[in-house]
Amino acid sequence: MIAALRGVLLEKEPTRVVIDCRGMGFEVQVPLSTSRRLSSVGDEAQLLVVTRFPRAGVELYGFAEKAERDTFKLLTSVKGIGPKAGLNLLSRFSPEEIHEIIAAGRIDVVRSVPGLGPKRAQRILGELKERAEPVPEGKPILADAASALVSLGLTRREARSRLGRIEVSEEMTLEALLKLALQQKG
Repeated sequence: MIAALRGVLLEKEPTRVVIDCRGMGFEVQVPLSTSRRLSSVGDEAQLLVVTRFPRAGVELYGFAEKAERDTFKLLTSVKGIGPKAGLNLLSRFSPEEIHEIIAAGRIDVVRSVPGLGPKRAQRILGELKERAEPVPEGKPILADAASALVSLGLTRREARSRLGRIEVSEEMTLEALLKLALQQKG
């Protein structure tokens, strides 16, 4: 089993990379979050890897962080949820956000991910809700606000940073939260 790769980045596309490990090139599927963290072609790269053995051969899925890899394994442990759906979720949300969404039972958010219809979204929530950590008060609105800020052009990290500096009250609306977040600098 291949658990990690370190080598020179030969190719880099949004959801696919090739890493040369001492003369052997490994094609690895990655979420957008991992792709953004990798340096330029020609630089050294390191990925944590999940290896799958479908009928067609061997597939490698790479992640920059242990939390991403563990969340991918958790998501793909659900019957009917394959690697593509796991990567799509991790391309859109951080591992922490995914756990919060599952714990809060936010089927609408899960359904917003390409390739996840109502049945598959319900299956994810149903099977994983017990294993997800509880959501602290005020968190569902923060997940919605982070998604809205990303759709406005901020990165997830920038959105979380801005939202982390705002004191959220129970009465606060999404619109008010977004106004405050957009007024924050970097």
